[in-house]
Amino acid sequence: MFKQKQWLAVVRGNHWVVAKVARRKLKLDILHLSEFRIEPESEVELNSQEQLGEKELSTKESGQEEQGLNSGKKSDSLKAWLHKNHVPLKNLRLAVSCPGVITRMITLPLMAYQDLNKLLTVQVEQYFTLNISDYVVDYRVLDRFVEGGDIRQRVLLAALPKYQWERLWSEWEEIGFKPKVVDLAADGLARLYSQLTLKGKSHKNTADLEAPLDIAIVELSADRAEFILLEQGVFFLYSDLEVSLDSLDQVRVTVNSKGLGNEQSEEYGDADLQTAKLHAWAKTEVAATLENVLQALSEFFGFFAARHFGKSIDRIYITGDYSDLPFIQEIFQSNLEVFTQVGFPNAWRPRFSKSISILQKNGMKYGSLYGLALREG
Repeated sequence: MFKQKQWLAVVRGNHWVVAKVARRKLKLDILHLSEFRIEPESEVELNSQEQLGEKELSTKESGQEEQGLNSGKKSDSLKAWLHKNHVPLKNLRLAVSCPGVITRMITLPLMAYQDLNKLLTVQVEQYFTLNISDYVVDYRVLDRFVEGGDIRQRVLLAALPKYQWERLWSEWEEIGFKPKVVDLAADGLARLYSQLTLKGKSHKNTADLEAPLDIAIVELSADRAEFILLEQGVFFLYSDLEVSLDSLDQVRVTVNSKGLGNEQSEEYGDADLQTAKLHAWAKTEVAATLENVLQALSEFFGFFAARHFGKSIDRIYITGDYSDLPFIQEIFQSNLEVFTQVGFPNAWRPRFSKSISILQKNGMKYGSLYGLALREG
């Protein structure tokens, strides 16, 4: 059966995930997947400028030129990596995630496309309380419904800081890339989970399929957590939070190694006691590091409940680089008292090709990528 093949990339700061996928409806095959991280300059190198003497002042004055050179090195590394992975830039579809994105959901009367486009470009500032000239704004029609005998439409507005957009575009130009499709990673997540939670509505056997629920999607990366709420499959709210999760890398490695090392093993003696202490330590570390994330989600859920007559979120789904943290499902569920699942609804998952089948175990990390694959047009 025919499957549409496409090249996709999700960009978060210096982290790129690129994949070649084949899709037919909700069936997704991952044919190739590779990740690239541009390492930032070390703090030692950056702080060394503070100790410069008079002879080195000229070097400081030429800092802009040095920054250009550093940027050039990053671009060269990225370009070489893309070439190594045979990525066709001309056909690459892109999703970006960056701080400062603001969303609004508005309801409008049904109108012609030209009128809607004019309203949400020329007159869009009426829907924001900030200086919208500092942002790049796009929109998407979420759904249409009947209210009081009239057809109305829900529209999602997304505003990305203009300086972020200009920086991204400059980086792309340096590698000779002018993307035709740029999506927001958060919108891709909303698209993916919306379609997956609604897919069973017309299915003959619905016994094992979830009904449309009010859900929260949490994407965890090293420096940011992103939250999306869906009201019965329709985008409701988005927010993000600056975090620092890379400190949990060692916790993850230690637990996955299933041991504490020979020296500590002798100290604890009994293997069951050793395992119990390891698990207790890991839970404490993960819960403490995620404290701000859990608090932000609790407030987020309170906002939702206040607008839904006290009704809470039905389910939490976790994706992203740090969705495989040990005991994360248990920690979210016990702290927020909401059923939590790592991965995707209805036991859905993409199929990784044989050559990269080892990546299947990490498939829950790439929700934004899958959401981009489901984008039409």
